[in-house]
Amino acid sequence: MVVSDVGRRQRAEVRRARATLHKTRLSEERDPTPVFGSEAVSLVLHLTRESYALAGLDEPNYTRDHISYRFVPWSHR
Repeated sequence: MVVSDVGRRQRAEVRRARATLHKTRLSEERDPTPVFGSEAVSLVLHLTRESYALAGLDEPNYTRDHISYRFVPWSHR
């Protein structure tokens, strides 16, 4: 299913108007529906597009070799 940016943004506006966030702790229970491989990549792509739309941001259009990032040193505590 191909969804246009306009349709995605419209759905995001509707969700943003009714969204309620709840802070909770993660449990020790196993995920009843784990996702792996290409399904996981597809899910990440879908969730990323939806999150950009929900935030009202344009999706990044840079190439992989121009991804902005920074290294944060890991400190062992």
